Amino acid sequence: MHAVILAAGEGSRMGPHTDEVPKAFLELSDRTLYEHQRAVLDDHVDDVTITLGYAAEHVLDRIGSATAIVLDDWDDYDNAESLRRALRRVEDDVLVLNGDVVVASTVVETLSRRFRSAPAGRNVVGCLPGHQEGSTAIRCDDSGIVTEYGMVRGHQHAGIGIIDGSTIEAIERFLSHHREEWYPVVYPEFETEMVAVDPNDHVEINRPTDVVDARRKVSSIATGEADA
Repeated sequence: MHAVILAAGEGSRMGPHTDEVPKAFLELSDRTLYEHQRAVLDDHVDDVTITLGYAAEHVLDRIGSATAIVLDDWDDYDNAESLRRALRRVEDDVLVLNGDVVVASTVVETLSRRFRSAPAGRNVVGCLPGHQEGSTAIRCDDSGIVTEYGMVRGHQHAGIGIIDGSTIEAIERFLSHHREEWYPVVYPEFETEMVAVDPNDHVEINRPTDVVDARRKVSSIATGEADA
């Protein structure tokens, strides 16, 4: 399996926290968010690609063994285009992770197990339990198959999912027509099963107020000790 970390955006809501680096390279508990992500992912995937754009020149020497895809035109598109360009270079199942998300190793294990047991060609996507309104969400049918993504009443996308390698070419073509959108638009179009993610095993940084809580929580999540 090949991991793709989407980290090309500016994170404009973060203010001075991202003056010089993308959100994925914020320092949290003496490590960057990216380093926490790699600590979890490296035991589960064979290769890692990271998409960069904003402030890429400041972090290219900090990505370790990952392959970088730099989007010079990052500000012209949204993360659907980042994923599209990454998929062009991958010939494997793809674990997609948002650059501002860290999950516990158990989340990756659960998603991977569900993916392996799913029918051929089916993707899986992590979602936080419960329903939200007023922001983008994922809606499913009674069997847990994704039916809608957008400004609907539904589950919060957890920023992680697995795309079946057999669907990559078709998804890349689809994303070429949705380059200015968020990449979860693929999930209703290509059969995808929702997998619940425990909020205690998940950190997402969207605004400065999230940083304090993330610093408190991220170390235990990255080591799989969130419930300890």
